[in-house]
Amino acid sequence: MKFVGGWTGWVSRRFLTGRQGGRGRLVFVSSVILIGMGVATLITILSVMNGLQQGYIRSILEIGSYHLRWSANRESASSSEDVMRMISLLESDSRVALTIPFREGQTMLNGNRSNSIGALLKGVPESLHQDDAALARLLEIAEGHFDIAHEGIVLGEELAVRLGVSTGDRITALDLGSSGFAPAEIELRVRGLFRCVYREYENTLAFVSLETINALFGSAPVEIGIKLHRLEDDRLVMDDLRPHIEATGGSMNSWRDFNRSFFGALRTEKVMMLLLLALIFVVVAVNIDHSLRRMATERAEDLSLLKAVGATPGSIRLLFLRQGLAFGGGGAAVGVLLGVPIGANVDTILMSIRELQYLLSARFGFGTLPSSSVDAFFRRSEVMISDVIIILLLAIFISFLSSIRAASQAALQKPAEMLRSE
Repeated sequence: MKFVGGWTGWVSRRFLTGRQGGRGRLVFVSSVILIGMGVATLITILSVMNGLQQGYIRSILEIGSYHLRWSANRESASSSEDVMRMISLLESDSRVALTIPFREGQTMLNGNRSNSIGALLKGVPESLHQDDAALARLLEIAEGHFDIAHEGIVLGEELAVRLGVSTGDRITALDLGSSGFAPAEIELRVRGLFRCVYREYENTLAFVSLETINALFGSAPVEIGIKLHRLEDDRLVMDDLRPHIEATGGSMNSWRDFNRSFFGALRTEKVMMLLLLALIFVVVAVNIDHSLRRMATERAEDLSLLKAVGATPGSIRLLFLRQGLAFGGGGAAVGVLLGVPIGANVDTILMSIRELQYLLSARFGFGTLPSSSVDAFFRRSEVMISDVIIILLLAIFISFLSSIRAASQAALQKPAEMLRSE
């Protein structure tokens, strides 16, 4: 008779479901359920965190920053010619999706309220919202239109609230770099309000045309924001363009350079969250260790008989290591089957709960969860394959470790003493 996985695999399965009835089966089922719940919880929580972090990162790279950023040498008399030459060169590269000439500077905005509010004024082409599909997808126009022609301005929604303005109102922008006690100022008309995932932009960012920002800050060479088809090609593009960059006397930076500290903080936050939530597996591992050591004690007679007929300590140890792997593998599979669908649809689930609350509120007068409290937390969740693989390996590895002590205890038992006492 040939056993699948050898005789150790057959005996290991018998220990879990065999003669001693429900105890071995109960240990297996409870361990699989606990590990599965831990895996599903980790996947769900990290999916929500991914949705938050990826929303921030995409907003930064597509709205306020760029994949690559070229700046002219402001001391050069031919800076404008350098800009046009670089734009032409970049547009001929198949890896470049879009080039955006822009200028930006700090300003103070005055609206209908008495206080002045600091903001980052960004001068861009008037057709930016139509040309840049990624920006248009992430920059939701909450009111009005993205119309920055003829001294128009588009504000973040929170910034507009702080200024006490809405579409159609007029605001004043000041040039903080002007000398003297009478800084230059320009009057602008609010044409639109936007919202995005990254709330900092809603609080501090405003868009105007290049003509407007030049009128406020004075004429100066623009910078070039570069968006690539593949974000990972940034270093290759920089290396290929290095001779042309040195020839113009300008400089080019990657998205890896600016916002480095913020992206690093997000990565550290995610790692720490993963380590903290992994403590769930430590609790389960203690339970598995206790259960397997108890099983080794209860099965001492069976183990002694196996040793008496020729089983080696290594084979006995393998019996219990197989069980640890079975606990971890079964629990990981259950956790993935539950966690991935839930993690990928957390926003849909919350929306359904909210709709159910509205229905119950209309019929029974129950309280509801305001939509703003959900939307302010996150817009959508995102499951990453790399996270799922790490969680799977972590669950299986910790379950395997928890079986080592029980395996050693069983392997060290002496069959002669046990059989003599029986």
